[in-house]
Amino acid sequence: MAIIAAVSTRWVVALAAVALAACGSAERKPPPNPQDEPTDRAAKPPAGWRTVTNRAAGFTVAVPPRWTARKRRAATLIRSEDRLLALTIAADRSRPGRETPARDYASRALQSLPGFRGLRVRPGRAVHSPYRNARSVGTGTLESNRRPQRVSITVFQRPGRVTYAAIAFVNARIHPHLHDRELDRLLSTLRARPPRAG
Repeated sequence: MAIIAAVSTRWVVALAAVALAACGSAERKPPPNPQDEPTDRAAKPPAGWRTVTNRAAGFTVAVPPRWTARKRRAATLIRSEDRLLALTIAADRSRPGRETPARDYASRALQSLPGFRGLRVRPGRAVHSPYRNARSVGTGTLESNRRPQRVSITVFQRPGRVTYAAIAFVNARIHPHLHDRELDRLLSTLRARPPRAG
């Protein structure tokens, strides 16, 4: 299942570039200072879960027991204990991340996902969250190994400030909906804060 994690990590690096290519990157006015963003208190984690903080990207999220979470650059990579799900959460404070509507952002990012054949994209249900959010879901085949994957991109927005993109890869051949409940609970705990160095 290592291929899932490798794909998600590679996609994090490409995420901002995909959004910029889809939406344009010219700045019309100076961007707001990220340090002026308000800090939202971390959500109370479900029993047995733990809170993970990514200071560089500026967010907190709760993670189920025995799931792993590690930072890679300004993103957090989360994997289920059985390694059938890999989730990457990153922040986009570029102009597209500040201005693109959530549903458009999710759909464009998923449709631009590299390395897939026959990716079929449809809207997904929103997550219970204090933030405006939208989800796009797709199924397709990885070109590198011909394995079917279910991919979802859920975006959370502070309009005019930041888009958080949560990209989940699941092995569609084994059980594409195995971790849907945990994923929704995890995503509902995402809370925003200003990015910090270190």
